[in-house]
Amino acid sequence: MSLRRHVRTRWLAAGAGVFAGLSAGITLSGCGSKAGDPPVAAIPAAESSPATPAGDATKPAPVNLAVPFNQAVTDELGEDQLLPPDRTISGKATAPLREAVEKLWPTISLTDKSGRPQPYVVTIETDEGTVEITLTPESAPNHVRNFLALIKVGYYDGLKFDRVIHQEAEQADGKKFRLDMLKAGCPAGTGDPGVGHIGYHLKPEFHETIKHDEGTVGFGRDADPATAGVRFYITLGTATALDGNFSLIGKVTKGMDVLKRISTAKLLPPEIDPAREFPEKPATMKKVTVNPDPTNNGHPVAHSGG
Repeated sequence: MSLRRHVRTRWLAAGAGVFAGLSAGITLSGCGSKAGDPPVAAIPAAESSPATPAGDATKPAPVNLAVPFNQAVTDELGEDQLLPPDRTISGKATAPLREAVEKLWPTISLTDKSGRPQPYVVTIETDEGTVEITLTPESAPNHVRNFLALIKVGYYDGLKFDRVIHQEAEQADGKKFRLDMLKAGCPAGTGDPGVGHIGYHLKPEFHETIKHDEGTVGFGRDADPATAGVRFYITLGTATALDGNFSLIGKVTKGMDVLKRISTAKLLPPEIDPAREFPEKPATMKKVTVNPDPTNNGHPVAHSGG
């Protein structure tokens, strides 16, 4: 008997991280670990995205840039997942946000007028400065469309960079690596596992050929590869240990200095947070916008102030 249950039925009818997956053979105290939790167990690498089936290795795999919402996501909630909070820490009701994302989904174009992938530019206005991210729809089209929809409905406005990661870990082969990153977008503002969603999860779109360099932006997840929802992360340096195990959506093209400044925030003391991931005063995403407007046939829109 399946131990999975449908979140939409239980949650919407009621009215309402560590994104643990590194590569196989790696252990790390993850983004969702609570104070005092042991390191998260290593997570097996997940299968490639259905949107990019294997084919002739000499040719790029075809990418479907128009997957319907009900095929890109799952409403099922695993036993390790919790119901989303009724409201985000910025005060937005999560049930209407989820419905708004589904409604917007088919109106968002991932291509320009010539039919090529549209390199949308996302602007994040923080209380430390401005960051720009150029999206790559061909790398993880469903995650990019999800990100665009969440931006359009205002989901990220007022949320935090809730985790600051500066850690060293060891792979199964004994090789050590350094991991420096920021995590953001948790509706509860904690980055805890099980709450990184607003009522749906995305199916994985992993690629072995896309690497984690400085400024890589990807969607966070928990142990199950199909638990990405709304949280995202930004690497502050090379992170090859993550390659092939996360859905990557773009790169930072402006504001790495801002992100590194955020990463120097004073953390809670070890007696409160032994993992040393929680900043005392998390940086806020005051306003998140995108150009051109993905629902306006590719026409540019002006960024509004915070």
